[in-house]
Amino acid sequence: MPASEEWDREIDELFAAWTEAGKRGDAAALVSLTTEDAEFWTHGAPAVKGRQAVTAMLEGFFAGFRFEQSFEALERIVLDGWAFVRGIEHNRVTPKGGETVEIRQRAFMVLRREEDGRWRFARGMTNLEARPANPR
Repeated sequence: MPASEEWDREIDELFAAWTEAGKRGDAAALVSLTTEDAEFWTHGAPAVKGRQAVTAMLEGFFAGFRFEQSFEALERIVLDGWAFVRGIEHNRVTPKGGETVEIRQRAFMVLRREEDGRWRFARGMTNLEARPANPR
């Protein structure tokens, strides 16, 4: 199998592992899918920098919420151990004891293939999609 096909398969597996760990509320598994120097920018929130900060954010989040996420890739560029992925996140967030909220947002991610041969999320940026104006 050519490296490009193998890398595409491994990246698909990374996204699948992220989805499954999120459904389980498994912060440790999610953190293992990020690089040590990971940095994530979320709409309207401060940047989350490094695995320690990612761990704290996820543990705090899963203490109060259940989460399901899927990702619709619109573009993927893979080159020399780096992948750039652009698409739409579909999130279902349910407060424990509350009602589910669905959130769609644009997402751009940078993945890095590390020395152990595993792909991990290195950078991420999301932005809520614009909502249509309410007609009067």
